[in-house]
Amino acid sequence: MKRILKITSIILLIFFAGFWVWYEYTYSMDTVIPFEVNDSNLETKVLIASQGSSFKDSLVQGVLRHYEKDTIYFKIIDVYTLFTVNINKWDALVIINSWEYGSPPRNVKNFIKDHPDQLDKLIILSTVGSSNIALEDVDVISGESIIEKTPKYTNIVVKRLDKIIK
Repeated sequence: MKRILKITSIILLIFFAGFWVWYEYTYSMDTVIPFEVNDSNLETKVLIASQGSSFKDSLVQGVLRHYEKDTIYFKIIDVYTLFTVNINKWDALVIINSWEYGSPPRNVKNFIKDHPDQLDKLIILSTVGSSNIALEDVDVISGESIIEKTPKYTNIVVKRLDKIIK
């Protein structure tokens, strides 16, 4: 009996370890390599903090294409480096990331909590597959990571960004 219990435990452990590896490989986001667009001495400065995925990368590129003829400095960083950001240096911040279980990652929550007087600078787009998410005092755009919907979400982000920087 002990032997069967031991074999069953090992099989379950291997199954859960395999499931965890599959889940991480399938659903984890790529790291965003930071880059800048235009001169950092320009008057208007926008920070985009994102996770790496086909949808999110396309969304960032769509926003940058929209403003390519404008004199706006953009810096793009990985969302998990938000703790390094001095919010006072930016006119607007666009945060694009996935929420799990209807909640933003801890670092995004902490960033928002640490800057309650500057929430009007934030545009948050969450890819959760549900439009019923909310954060107190923060306007959140939510939707699915469907590449064909990139233009729709790019337009939403651009309209909100225009209200902040123009």
